[in-house]
Amino acid sequence: MGFPLADVLASEDSGVVEEFQCKICQDLVEYTKCSHTICAHVFCAGCLHDWLARCGDQDVQNDAAAHGVNPNPPRCPTCNTPLASDDVSTLKDASPLAWRLLGRVRVRCPLHASGCAWRGDLSEVSSHLTNSGTHLAGRDYAPESGKANAEALKDQGNAKFQARQYQEAIQLYSKAISAAPGVASYYGNRAAAWLHCGAAKECADDCRRAIALDPGYVKGYLRLAKALCEQSDVAAAEESLRVASLKCPGKKELEEEHARVRALAGYLASGADALAREEYALALEIYAAAMGATQCAAATLGAARAETGLGRCDRALRLSLQVIRAEPSNVHAYAVRGHALCLKTDFDQGMKHLKESLRLDPDHREAQSLHRRMKRAGAALDRGRQAAAKRDFTTAVESFTDALAAADAPVSSPLTAASLAERANAHLRLKAYDDALRDCGAAIESQEDYKPAYYTMSTALLNTGRPTEAKEVLEKLLEMDPADETTRRHHEKAAFEVKKAARPDYYAILGVSSVASVPEIKQAYKQRCMEWHPDRHASGTEEERAAAEKNFKSLGEALEIMDDQMKRQLYDEGYDKEAINERVEAAKRAAHRGGGGGGCGGGGGCGSGHC
Repeated sequence: MGFPLADVLASEDSGVVEEFQCKICQDLVEYTKCSHTICAHVFCAGCLHDWLARCGDQDVQNDAAAHGVNPNPPRCPTCNTPLASDDVSTLKDASPLAWRLLGRVRVRCPLHASGCAWRGDLSEVSSHLTNSGTHLAGRDYAPESGKANAEALKDQGNAKFQARQYQEAIQLYSKAISAAPGVASYYGNRAAAWLHCGAAKECADDCRRAIALDPGYVKGYLRLAKALCEQSDVAAAEESLRVASLKCPGKKELEEEHARVRALAGYLASGADALAREEYALALEIYAAAMGATQCAAATLGAARAETGLGRCDRALRLSLQVIRAEPSNVHAYAVRGHALCLKTDFDQGMKHLKESLRLDPDHREAQSLHRRMKRAGAALDRGRQAAAKRDFTTAVESFTDALAAADAPVSSPLTAASLAERANAHLRLKAYDDALRDCGAAIESQEDYKPAYYTMSTALLNTGRPTEAKEVLEKLLEMDPADETTRRHHEKAAFEVKKAARPDYYAILGVSSVASVPEIKQAYKQRCMEWHPDRHASGTEEERAAAEKNFKSLGEALEIMDDQMKRQLYDEGYDKEAINERVEAAKRAAHRGGGGGGCGGGGGCGSGHC
């Protein structure tokens, strides 16, 4: 609902007024809540919101489909242009100049029938109505005109309420109450506006005043129950509705609200029982159902505790922050958020939140227990990291074990994964490869994408001569994040080791040591050729001839590599025959281009794409 056109003063700017007429309610658009579409039309924000909601209603879409009509997206009421959610903005943001022009439209007081002669700009109407010095020059408090004027103020408040301008509606309802303090509906209307602003306490206070004035005021009881539920005082909400049923028997809306509150109480009790039994998935399901009925802190924090129990800290942080923003003094919210932050290994912020919870309530048992546990766990984790930095890996293993025991963290939490992975790395440095692999496996089970555990596991597998397994582990991680450069380097190293393990041992084939000189290699080659020359096995079985031919060919390959300094160095670095030949060719091409070349890659060899 916009500003009545009847109260817009006739002027030469009638064309401007027409441009700012809402085509839905046919009034002048609301100054403080004016929407601007991508197709350059303006509407009251509340009118357009309701229009788009009706157009996008699933029942409407289903009905269209049932009649063989393609469901259409919401469209502009003026030009039928399809509108998405990001196609609508405020007029102030979209066109500041047009917004200023709208604010300068001359209007009269919408309560002029009460005798107010004020005239001014549209932008000044709200401040005028709530200013006893300009509106009726203070006569709105006079007993003879108070009731009529209060009713007019209430009507203006209702218009603001319908336009979703709840703060302005509260101001107007407050003025109406000042003019006529004995009307229950004024308090009830203001209570509804408080509820939409998230001010449950103020809503409850106004509802109690309304009920005191009119014990049969049903809306007062209904809104009081909602406000009490939002304050997590479900028992008081049930009692309020029980009293209401006695004073207003047979009211269907009271019975329906009472049933809803009883269901909510059941959800909260069942959720608390599931948390106590550590059945976190069930608890989350129950609290999700409760949150569908109300956004009270008890349900929201119950869901946050369930998420924390499942090790899913991110959503627990969002839910607890939501409660803290609405209730800055909620002790439970700080405790839940502090716990989740510590489980994310952010002990600095986590301990600050737990201390704030204890500051608000020094006797809060949950916060006390969490503070003790997380303090010990954080200190042990720091000791482990400091010991590892000093290469005292035995102490590091003990400290990380203490951190796990002190935290008593959920298996799937980031803290569990981090502690296990860091302990695994300490085991690796102590060459306790089996222990390292066991901790890495547990860390990956805790957090499937925890990369440090994969890196430590692959290194332990390589050190135990299992390069193929190391490569497979890293391939799994690459599937999760193909663009990660660190994972790619680890994978290349594992792939290099796989190829290295599959190479022929040319030193063994020739029967020489790895430090043999070239003459020694050639001498050994001649001796082995005499042994495996195919002519010497011509009278043997087919298998013997095949073996001789294979060994003779291997001797030739071995001499080809060992007789060339560059090729032999590359072989000693771990390259197979194919990669050696490719690198030699690359060096020749570089030398031909004048680039020098000739280098065999040195220790950086495994960075090649041929590893």
